[in-house]
Amino acid sequence: MANQTGIAITIKAFLPTGKTLDEQFAALSIVKDAHSTGDYSALLKAAGVEEVKTEQKTRRIEDQPQTRQEPASGAEGGGEGPASGFTTGAAPDLADAAHTDPGPATSAAADADVPEFLKKDKKSKAA
Repeated sequence: MANQTGIAITIKAFLPTGKTLDEQFAALSIVKDAHSTGDYSALLKAAGVEEVKTEQKTRRIEDQPQTRQEPASGAEGGGEGPASGFTTGAAPDLADAAHTDPGPATSAAADADVPEFLKKDKKSKAA
């Protein structure tokens, strides 16, 4: 989350609807069109602006998502290439990773990266 400063604008206006059904329909149509298109200029022209209030505000906005970069070496267990299931600079495709079977050769290579004190704990729990 990041902070962004800006100007908050509050417009107080009044749009008379009239007494006849046609006048009310015309006023409501202007409002509906303004909401659906996001262009409020026609609505502000038809309405009588009573007050415009501006003030400086700070609001929190979402940060831009960061792309995940994989480590260049296998020191952190990520590795490079298809053996790890990830490609450098791209986000992993979890659906493909769930359907791939690493096989015994890959698990043996993964065991070589595990520190010895963790291997001993793993064997003592299995025994």
